[in-house]
Amino acid sequence: MKKIKKPLFILLILISSICYSQEKVTNESILQMMNMGFSDDLIISKINSSDYKFDTSLSELSKLNDAGVSNDIITLMIEKSKHNTISKTGIYFQDGDELKLIQPTVFSGTSNNAVAQKLVSGLINSKTKATLPKSQSNNVLTDSSPEFTFIFDVSSASVDNMQTSPGGNDRFNWWFKVASSPNEFVLLQLKVKEKKNLREVITGKGNVLTSSTGIDPKFALPFDIEEIEGNKYKVTPANLPPGEYAFFYQGQIPGGRSNQSVFDFSVK
Repeated sequence: MKKIKKPLFILLILISSICYSQEKVTNESILQMMNMGFSDDLIISKINSSDYKFDTSLSELSKLNDAGVSNDIITLMIEKSKHNTISKTGIYFQDGDELKLIQPTVFSGTSNNAVAQKLVSGLINSKTKATLPKSQSNNVLTDSSPEFTFIFDVSSASVDNMQTSPGGNDRFNWWFKVASSPNEFVLLQLKVKEKKNLREVITGKGNVLTSSTGIDPKFALPFDIEEIEGNKYKVTPANLPPGEYAFFYQGQIPGGRSNQSVFDFSVK
């Protein structure tokens, strides 16, 4: 029996692991097969016979094109990614190879210093603060430059990502059926109150002459938006130092709803 040389044996193992593994085919594995000299027909066959998870954002498509991936393969990846889209609306963050949904956190209370401010001067703004329970979010990110995926579905009448209020009344994830773009959200840093085990954000201000609600634009943190598909966007904030953050909806609120939640996360 003819012996197989060790380097060739290792190569066969690598080919086998890519071609026959039950793991999802990704952008990275496409590039691996390209670098190993696989033909377009073989790569296309692998895509059609496997689970897949492709990033078809403009920046990633540019990388594939620069690496010499053919138009036939890229076109197939784009077509497949349409059927690989997460069906539920919401905000997701990357956790390893998986996208995890950020469930909305309901404000635990509000407070303002209007009485004290009036005693000093009726023209000095009082502040309305909303608080969130616990000093740290349940959604912990270790990347200081995280990427988020926003998924909207303004045309769907179905209800998903159900949220139950403390009183037992069902409320639904209406934000992503009313909004159509991440531009309708603001990213802000929450102030941590360690001794009280809570986080807070200023949601309004006013005096005897004027009042306003919502997040002051000067507290909004910048982020880049890239459209992946018609209802799906990649959102990339600028570098975020360790702390507590949240996306807050600032668009139109439909009748019967109240905007008393944020999509919070921690950066470690």
